[in-house]
Amino acid sequence: MSLSRAKLPDGTPVSLPGEAPFASADLTPLRGVPFQLPCEDDFLDGTGTEAHAYLDGAASSWLEFPDWMDVVDAESPVHDIKAAERDLYLHWWREWLHAPTVLDVGCGVGRMTMPFLDRGATVIGVDGDLGSLQRCAWHAAERSGRLDLHWSSVHKLPPGQFDVVIAAEVLCYVPDVERALAAIVERLKPGGALLLSMEGRWGWATAQDAPEGSAEEALAGTGIVHEPGERWVRTWEGDELTALLQGAGLQVDTMLPCFYFTDGPLERTLGSASLEELIIWEVQARKHPVWGPLNRMWVAVAVKPND
Repeated sequence: MSLSRAKLPDGTPVSLPGEAPFASADLTPLRGVPFQLPCEDDFLDGTGTEAHAYLDGAASSWLEFPDWMDVVDAESPVHDIKAAERDLYLHWWREWLHAPTVLDVGCGVGRMTMPFLDRGATVIGVDGDLGSLQRCAWHAAERSGRLDLHWSSVHKLPPGQFDVVIAAEVLCYVPDVERALAAIVERLKPGGALLLSMEGRWGWATAQDAPEGSAEEALAGTGIVHEPGERWVRTWEGDELTALLQGAGLQVDTMLPCFYFTDGPLERTLGSASLEELIIWEVQARKHPVWGPLNRMWVAVAVKPND
């Protein structure tokens, strides 16, 4: 287990009490410490390929914009925006929020991890970015639940089976998505749910962070947004994503377009809003003849059938 092998910057092992996964209340020795973890996937040593684009971008962003990266920190300039998006996800995933065991794939700084810890879950987080994992542990300290973290990729997940697997805004950055999804399905208990979000086909081009030079993709809709050295993203139509999940042996219970009023095609129109107001606007946007096809994300729940 990874946190059991955490080391301080000088190489001294961190002595956490008990065994992994650790009680969140016992993670205080890690708070504020840039601890090291063993890397569990040699893939993470690479750089420069389409598959590494997201990790390369994250590494440079931690150097240039660390306050924008740690969205769980209340002082982050994007904390409120990302919290609103998180709350929308949790609203649509509400039937699964009390799952006792959770695998958070691409957990990052813990935006989705923390709500499950706060409900007493045991959460195993996996991410390819060590800086994000460090902050995930810092934010988890003194919460409820239990946590372990792995510095690895979606292609090399820790063992075990889980009631819920979260893959929020992560598989759209993975070129070999079929293999990644198969690895996730293996980690789901029969009857367990994959809570998934993926980039929509068209809405990204209307958002403030649409990359320069991407007009051809915005009009052609090939499904790949590639900004060399910065990002590689696969976008999806709802029927394509449904077929992907069904092909992996999952039953799709929910497939909802999400418009990200706080950070998407209509982000300049709303200002601050409560979760209840956001839900109302989301419902209206789905029905709109112009904005309806321009969802920023797809939010899905897919269940593994019982044996």
